Amino acid sequence: MMREPELKPKMPQKRPLDILFVEDNTADVDLSLREFKKAELEVHADVVQTAQEFVERLSAKAYDVVLADYRLPGWTGMDALELLRQQGKEIPFILVTGALGEEMAVECIKRGVADYILKDRLVRLPVAICRVLEEKYLRDARLWAETVLQESKARFRTLTETIASAIFIHQGTECRYVNRAAEAITGYSREELLAMSSWDLVHPDSRKLVMEQGLARLRGEQTPGRFEIKILTKQGEARWLDVTVAMIEYSGRPAGLTTAFDITERKRAEDEVRHLVASDPLTGLANYRRLLEVFDAEAKRSKRTGRPFALLLLDLDGLKKINDAQGHLAGSRALCRLANVLRLHCRAIDIAARHGGDEFAVILPETATEAAQQVARRISERLANDGEQPPLSVSIGAASYPQDGETIDQLLGAADRALYKVKASIGETGSLPSLARGAPTT
Repeated sequence: MMREPELKPKMPQKRPLDILFVEDNTADVDLSLREFKKAELEVHADVVQTAQEFVERLSAKAYDVVLADYRLPGWTGMDALELLRQQGKEIPFILVTGALGEEMAVECIKRGVADYILKDRLVRLPVAICRVLEEKYLRDARLWAETVLQESKARFRTLTETIASAIFIHQGTECRYVNRAAEAITGYSREELLAMSSWDLVHPDSRKLVMEQGLARLRGEQTPGRFEIKILTKQGEARWLDVTVAMIEYSGRPAGLTTAFDITERKRAEDEVRHLVASDPLTGLANYRRLLEVFDAEAKRSKRTGRPFALLLLDLDGLKKINDAQGHLAGSRALCRLANVLRLHCRAIDIAARHGGDEFAVILPETATEAAQQVARRISERLANDGEQPPLSVSIGAASYPQDGETIDQLLGAADRALYKVKASIGETGSLPSLARGAPTT
């Protein structure tokens, strides 16, 4: 009878995560627990402060993750990592700390820290924990696969049918083996996968990467063994995979072993975090931080191509009166109505942002002044005729880069002056005038 392999990967369980905090500040622990709750990540947490308590807890209980501060009274987080190794525990170790210099961060990663999160960026912590747990599972699964491959192909197949990672074996362009997880992730049957080209699985967004990797291997160049790609399932759904490629021997011939873990949910969580960081919570439009990023990118593009872009500054008329007469809920709804008009009637390449209070800004790439004025008139007309009550109007000022300014402050200032010319004209005539254009900042 063949011996059992020593390592068996543990399948992820839908259970609370057991987390060990190495932290002397209970307030920081509470902040981390609050982020877990926001992310709907259920945890059981224990907290230790001393090295002795740390060793005792490791001996008494199995933990999924260790979260440690770097600076602790009388010892450090790196001391805790060394104690963890001495105990022979393969537990992901994340530093949750204050300011940590770049050189020190690199050194900690080299010494085995799975990740580090700054305490003023705790929103990243749930995603980081999910990522390191996925990586540990991948390591376990791959080590398990390698061990079984050394024993026999039959044992390998028995194993691969029970693990969550998709496995593909190719010799040249011919697919020789896929496991049950590959069927589940791709939506294709085993027979379909063995008969089709792997190229048909690759999403168009990832084909350039896959082609470059394949050509580099053919040239004998060193290539990354692990990367992320998108695939298209049989149902036409795009899914993200964490892929590792290695060379093995299969039936006495060289073959490529591809293991793939579905990371679609992690990617969606990361996208959601990025969206929350860069968006206004009321309207869902971009926030001022995102506006600055887009301005910088467009300014560089304009300097490179010599083509201008425009900025619109919008002020929702009468918001204070709406708040006073109908309440702040109606005022918030009015802001969202304007945001919806911007979202629906601007181009895909335009960026609409809430600038603050009742002001909004729109960056219009590849747009000259006259075209920007046409966009502004269209926005004004759409808002006035959106069919909701109370009726709304908006004052709009426009500025052009680089004619009216070469910094975001200069361009906003020029658009602001144009906007208040509009408001002054409204006061004089009682009707909405043509959109005004700002004078350059001197």
